[in-house]
Amino acid sequence: MVDISWQIRLVLVLGSLLTVGFVLRRVRQARMQIDDSIFWLLFAFVMLVLSLVPQVAYWVSDLFGFQSPINVVYIAIIFILLVKQFFMSIQLSQMDSKLRALTQKVALNEEKIEREKDDL
Repeated sequence: MVDISWQIRLVLVLGSLLTVGFVLRRVRQARMQIDDSIFWLLFAFVMLVLSLVPQVAYWVSDLFGFQSPINVVYIAIIFILLVKQFFMSIQLSQMDSKLRALTQKVALNEEKIEREKDDL
């Protein structure tokens, strides 16, 4: 079985710590919603656990038959980000529908105001 190199573990630890620092700074500046920040903090925590306790990656690797535990880490990252992208796509579609409805309401209100001005 192939070992997770210390370089990859170091990159995961640094990436996790930088992510936590960036997210906390954005929350402090009120530029990030709480639910998004919770996701990124959990994501950073999972990466930190996988880098500091590689036995978890070895266990999952053995359980599912991966050749290397680093493949488990890559698959976990890809899966988590794909799920996040899916939910962001749903949220974007909902916001687009709301924006379209609001735009139509504004246009109708502006037309109503113009008619009332013309009637006077």
